[in-house]
Amino acid sequence: MAVRLFVRLLAHLRDDLLAQLRDSWHGGLGWLRRTWAIRPPRRRLAAQVLAVALVVLGLASLDARARLAARLPSPLDWRALTALLERDARPGDLVAIAPPWLEGARQAVPARLPLLATSALDAEWLPGVRRVWLVAASGVTTPGPHPPLAGRTVSTDTQQLGPLRVARLDLAAPVLPLASLAGLGNLPTRWRDVQGVARRCLELATGTGTQVQLPLPRMVLGDELAGHLALLPPTATGSARLLVRVDDEPAIPVVVTPLGGWQPFRIDTVRFAGTAHSVTIEAETPAGVTLCVEALILP
Repeated sequence: MAVRLFVRLLAHLRDDLLAQLRDSWHGGLGWLRRTWAIRPPRRRLAAQVLAVALVVLGLASLDARARLAARLPSPLDWRALTALLERDARPGDLVAIAPPWLEGARQAVPARLPLLATSALDAEWLPGVRRVWLVAASGVTTPGPHPPLAGRTVSTDTQQLGPLRVARLDLAAPVLPLASLAGLGNLPTRWRDVQGVARRCLELATGTGTQVQLPLPRMVLGDELAGHLALLPPTATGSARLLVRVDDEPAIPVVVTPLGGWQPFRIDTVRFAGTAHSVTIEAETPAGVTLCVEALILP
């Protein structure tokens, strides 16, 4: 008798639960129908959804900014970097920062040291540089499978200054130019942005169909005249030409294409090496375009 009553109780509870679920389901469908019937116009609904999305995105950005600030170096870390470079850096050293937007490094690095901010350090030829101090914020960067300049360094010394990872890279075969053409000719140069990197440029600009000439004083040449060229602005149309003339020899042309970035060039001057010669730089550029020139004499 008791078992039968218990079974009937369970069946009653089951039927009651199913009835409640059906009522809730139908009630929910009815609420959805009523809400859909009184929905705002599509444009207003889209505006409301956009407003909610922007609020969520803004809150997420604020949270991400706060978490990023917590991973960046503190003023004490930057002072430690300054003390390290003041003590150990030598002439011929360069400081590279990673990531390139690590602006705190620009104030911490002593003014006597050149600074390079680029994410493509391996593509830099680094003239005149014997050692590179690579300053990386380890809290916001992840070391890649191949360390920067791995194939060009003879030794590496790494130190950790809080969240700052400082690696001193000694270059195995540094490029040590004898001189720059701009320096020998006492020509003015300017810092210009080339593909997001500050470059010291000897600027040459002409109009269509015209040519600019820069005669330089007699100078002792080496085995090569090498450097880089870029058109500014980078969106310029049409190509430019740099012509290098040694004494009365035919001019050696170097073509600079638009959107080519920081284009390298090399001119063989072995037969002139060790003796003084007059050098003339000529340039042909489209109207409104400036040719940025870096030209060095290599041994």
